[in-house]
Amino acid sequence: MRFFLLLLFTFSLGFLYAEDNLSLESNASVEAFEETQQAPEEEIQAKLLYQSYHDLPSKLFKGQIFKLTIKSLSAKGDFSDINYTFSDARGLKLLTPEPERKFEPPYFYDSFYFQVTQSRVHTPRIHTTLHFNDGSSALQEEFEGVKIDTVRLNPEDDFSSVLAEEFKILEYKTSQYDNQHNIVVFSSEGKMANLNDFSLKFATQEGIDAYEADYPYATSTAFVVVSKQLNELKFSYFDINTRRFKDVIIPIIVDSDRVSTQTDLAPIQKTHATKKLILAAAVSVLGLVLFFFRRKKIFLLIVIIPFYWIIKYSVPTEHVCIESDSNIYLLPMSNGTIFEQVPYRFTTEALGHAQDFTKIRMHNKQIGWVKNENLCKN
Repeated sequence: MRFFLLLLFTFSLGFLYAEDNLSLESNASVEAFEETQQAPEEEIQAKLLYQSYHDLPSKLFKGQIFKLTIKSLSAKGDFSDINYTFSDARGLKLLTPEPERKFEPPYFYDSFYFQVTQSRVHTPRIHTTLHFNDGSSALQEEFEGVKIDTVRLNPEDDFSSVLAEEFKILEYKTSQYDNQHNIVVFSSEGKMANLNDFSLKFATQEGIDAYEADYPYATSTAFVVVSKQLNELKFSYFDINTRRFKDVIIPIIVDSDRVSTQTDLAPIQKTHATKKLILAAAVSVLGLVLFFFRRKKIFLLIVIIPFYWIIKYSVPTEHVCIESDSNIYLLPMSNGTIFEQVPYRFTTEALGHAQDFTKIRMHNKQIGWVKNENLCKN
């Protein structure tokens, strides 16, 4: 009997021990199951935003302007804004800090314009922050940049340093610069064009007077001083689409209106004007004598026309006072090229007016344009 009770007690202890182990294993299994359920949720949370480059060019040229487009897919569509931060870029200059956005469900495309500045190019590391309308914590994503091959150009001496998908001359004007040179002023328009890099090796003087960009398009106004021996201004630009150099030809037809700096000799001009006045007076007197003796009205024209010319050109020349430290511009344009700054106040001859500018002759006989706001008030 005692043996039977001892056997029963031993069996009961073994059953309780096995049940406890089973309970512990069951709890561990539940915890492990919960962990496996949380892991996919965290993985899904990290993949709410998918990004990649879209139509990234395989080759670039130094100086070229190109579009870098980021293609994005968000699993949550209620975002209010998306911000980008660039880092570790090489050989590139960012031209547009704000993206140009296009939405094509379910993707949206954000494009930035860059210019190639070096022979080696690596796109930036892009850090993206997505903000949601409900004010919840922002979602962030980051992906690395890539290396892009560059091609070196071998241009002729007339290359203007301009690369463009499209380029055209809008208008032009040529005036005499001095006794040996002419100045050609022209405005141009380009698509994906670095117009502000325009430069010609053979030019005596050159510059950009105005530049505006609303990418992918840009416009500029430039001037080039060249030898009077040239009857056309010829230069080339690189067409990105065809990957060929194309020539641009501007005929040089000198306009009598001089808008540039010049070194005309005032004594010679005054001598010629005096001779013309004397000749006109002589013709007028001769017409008066003929009318007195022959009494024909036709001779009155010989009197009136020269006399009118004498009165017109005998009117005193307009003079203006220029304030000290005033800028003298090559062309009547607010953002034009400044070729001199006058150190003192002086009075000079006014040769003409254009918008908010007055054309003047300085003491060194050069001609330029001064803003009306720099004229003396009293």
